[in-house]
Amino acid sequence: MINTTTYAARWLVPFILIMLITGCKHTSEALDPAPAITPTTSPAGTTPIQASKDSNNEQATITPQPQVNPNDKVSLASAETGSKPEEVPESVKPTATPKPKIDIQETYNQTKPTLLGLTLKTSPDAVTSKYGKPKEQFQMEDDADPITVYDYSDFMVGYNKQNQLQFIDIRSSEINPGLNGLKLGQSTSDIYKALGKPDSNTSYVLIYKSKDAVLKLDIDPKTDKLNSIKLFTE
Repeated sequence: MINTTTYAARWLVPFILIMLITGCKHTSEALDPAPAITPTTSPAGTTPIQASKDSNNEQATITPQPQVNPNDKVSLASAETGSKPEEVPESVKPTATPKPKIDIQETYNQTKPTLLGLTLKTSPDAVTSKYGKPKEQFQMEDDADPITVYDYSDFMVGYNKQNQLQFIDIRSSEINPGLNGLKLGQSTSDIYKALGKPDSNTSYVLIYKSKDAVLKLDIDPKTDKLNSIKLFTE
């Protein structure tokens, strides 16, 4: 009986020692912390270094990450180069056509009616010689005798096929038609002072008759202003 007990004790002691040694080893591994990673200063312009742990060899892999500076300006293709754009010269303004100079040598006379210094016998060449070429020239259609009109903006003259002056029409208050100082825009009383009593006064139309011509003056009934002066053949 003693021999059996001794034999069992002889095998039990080594087994206990093995169990103790194995238990201590597991305890040591459980208490062993993960290897510390020493932070490394990142180069200028990069983010702090990130560490990743390899599951196989348990070593840290250092991967530098580029850092974007939010204050940096993006370079634009259209950035200023310091040179000014080429200046475009201003377009030359067209020169306005000068108005013909009105030089009245003879004022209106009922025995020899004139307007702008022209009589109804003035030729087309005499008109263009005195006032230059018209701004526009056109023809008034008339089956019997078409009229060619010379338009000078401030006034117009019209000629028939025989180059005989048919009318002179004043269209601007800025010119002196040669009626003793009378101009468009003046009143009926001014007409009487300049030309005297008309031969006809109907419906605000004043007529001054001569041997071969008629001077017609139209009055605006609302304003009592002269708005048309026309000399034409009778």
